[in-house]
Amino acid sequence: METSEATKRFDARDYVHVMQKRKWFILIVAVTAGLIGGIYAFSSPKRFRAVSWVIVYTQPEVFFWSDGQQRKQSPRLSLATQASLAESNEVAIMTAERLASRASGRRIIVSPEEIASHVSARPMPPDRILIEATHEIEEYAIEFANETAQSFVEHSTDYRRREDRAAVEFLEKQLKIAQDDLDKVLKSKRDKQKNWGMTSADASAVSAANVNRYETELTNSKTELVALNSQIRWLEQELAELEEDPLRQRPEPNPYRANLEAQLQTSMLTLAQLRSRYQPTHPAVQQAELQIQELRSEIEQQPASVIKPQVVTQQAEIDTVANALKTAKQQAASVQARINVLQKLTTTTRAEAIALVEKEHMLARDTYEAGLYQATYEGMLQQLRDRRLMEAAKRGTADVWDRALQATAIEVDPWQSGLFTGMLGLVAGIALALLMEVLDTTINTPDDLVRETGVDFLGLVPLAEIEPYQLVTVAAPRSPSAEAYRTLRANINFATLDETVRTIMVTSAGAGEGKSLTVANLGVVLAQAGTSVVIVDSDLRRPIHYRLFDLQPSAGLTSILMGELSIEEALQDTGVENLRVITSGPLPPNPTELLDSDRMDKFLSDISEYADIAIFDSPPAVMLADALVLASKVDRTILVGEAGQVSRDAFNEMMRLLTRARGTVLGAVLNKMDITRSGYYYYYYYYYYYGYGRDRPTAQPSETEDKGNGDDGYGEGNAGGHMPPESPIRPLTPEQAKRFSSSDQEDEAD
Repeated sequence: METSEATKRFDARDYVHVMQKRKWFILIVAVTAGLIGGIYAFSSPKRFRAVSWVIVYTQPEVFFWSDGQQRKQSPRLSLATQASLAESNEVAIMTAERLASRASGRRIIVSPEEIASHVSARPMPPDRILIEATHEIEEYAIEFANETAQSFVEHSTDYRRREDRAAVEFLEKQLKIAQDDLDKVLKSKRDKQKNWGMTSADASAVSAANVNRYETELTNSKTELVALNSQIRWLEQELAELEEDPLRQRPEPNPYRANLEAQLQTSMLTLAQLRSRYQPTHPAVQQAELQIQELRSEIEQQPASVIKPQVVTQQAEIDTVANALKTAKQQAASVQARINVLQKLTTTTRAEAIALVEKEHMLARDTYEAGLYQATYEGMLQQLRDRRLMEAAKRGTADVWDRALQATAIEVDPWQSGLFTGMLGLVAGIALALLMEVLDTTINTPDDLVRETGVDFLGLVPLAEIEPYQLVTVAAPRSPSAEAYRTLRANINFATLDETVRTIMVTSAGAGEGKSLTVANLGVVLAQAGTSVVIVDSDLRRPIHYRLFDLQPSAGLTSILMGELSIEEALQDTGVENLRVITSGPLPPNPTELLDSDRMDKFLSDISEYADIAIFDSPPAVMLADALVLASKVDRTILVGEAGQVSRDAFNEMMRLLTRARGTVLGAVLNKMDITRSGYYYYYYYYYYYGYGRDRPTAQPSETEDKGNGDDGYGEGNAGGHMPPESPIRPLTPEQAKRFSSSDQEDEAD
């Protein structure tokens, strides 16, 4: 069941009912607990109590560091926390060591566990802690209290210094690491300077100046080579023209244009060098680009050549041009060689400059790291000095204020202890009783039946002590059980007041719940009310009605279904007026198929001609399908459950199976209910008050009494209590009792 359903299950009356139901269990638990508490208090040895007081300093200390700043210590622990420390195992170990190693006085050898189990500490605001020791030996109680207080003070002082001691140890380790790191960086710097031969910090600047000088010379040489190549090309062209036509008037190159072109070549080389060093947006790059544009514009405006004003002789001019060409080529070769040398020097010097810059960066990084390590080392060294001073100057947070001089005896009142433990046992008993009730899944009361299953409640039958195979409605007609069956009869009449019900089946969830006895007793009370009743024992597996009514079992329902007998021939008188029984007959191998046959349908339609109502007994519905088959054929079905035995799950499963089989459930009967333990004790009062439980004068029935409406002297209509007629059911003879053993009764009679 879910939690919400379990919560709805109980109200105030249910709690009272549970406690009344399990009052003996609750009482036994409470009395047992009280006795145990009283016996323990009475038998416990005499104990002594000693008290020591410890004063706790709550104001934090102030310490001035070497830099002149005022710094407070961490906040003090609360009184409750320090009281817990006084009860700790660490303090108990210190106390045991002090007791065992004391130089003066008696040595006490005890374990820390014993001290911890006999000592307690309690905070006493605003600034005190009470340390209490209890022991069977008075001396032990005094020594435990005093030595625990002293150990707590020492532990408090050590605890206060522990933080500074740990800081000192940590700073010493870190200081050693910082010093090692500083030495390592300085050594690395010295080794690099020695290996690289860098004694000056300006080595990279000198190398960079050399690179710039070489690049300038290289640029000038390239410019000179360009001019020489232009001159060589012109001289070669001029020499070729002279050799072809020595007498013609020839144009000469425009010297101004040639000068402009040389300047253009120089500017383009300069721009290429600037672009290799700077970004395109650099002012020097932009100025070089503007100068190139101006030179190109001016070159376009100048003519390429001019006409010579005179004509020279062929051979003289040819010789002059040839000599000039030879000289220009020699100069060009010399300039080209110089350019090759300058390019190699520039490349080598630039690589050396880059390497020097990287080395200087590495040396600068080592210098920076050395400075950091030096600062860290000096800071840690100062902190270490401050922490050592703090550790030496710090005192504890507590002192022993008052020592125990004597111990007082502790006496335990057995009566008070027994009363206290008895009250605890009472509470525990009530809690256990409620828990047992919650865990109980059986149906115990009509309220449980209606609440847990939702089926209509027809009546309850109290537990009765009768002989086996006796009907209580005949053997004890004035008993509460017999009256319960008459109440069941009335409730069935009320439930079927506006309907015509001719066939009723009675079944249960499991065996042994009393459905067969319910069928028999219900048939008796219906017959006593003037109704013509036929009981059909349709339990073709373990029939019982032939024993209840002392009938012949050889012919019955199976004989009718097999066509061997008619209904009229199978009917047997019971000795009760208006009540007849059809026994089961020979047990078939296939009872379910037989009950589900067309002959069974015809039997159900024909039985109505022989009685006002036919009551069918059937096997348990959960275990066998016989009841499910009959439920779909009869008009109504009555369910029987044994109080305190049938579970709500089994009952609900039976309801589900019958509903799926299209059976119509009229209601349920709660059988074998102990009304003295289930909160229904008022039944006894009712029966006693109206003469069912004590001797009363009998009254003669009036001559005008209506015998046909059920007022036969046993029901609700007659409170006079006159004696019923002689019972037609005879008690079992010794031979019958021997023949039907108790084991057979448990297996076959439910």
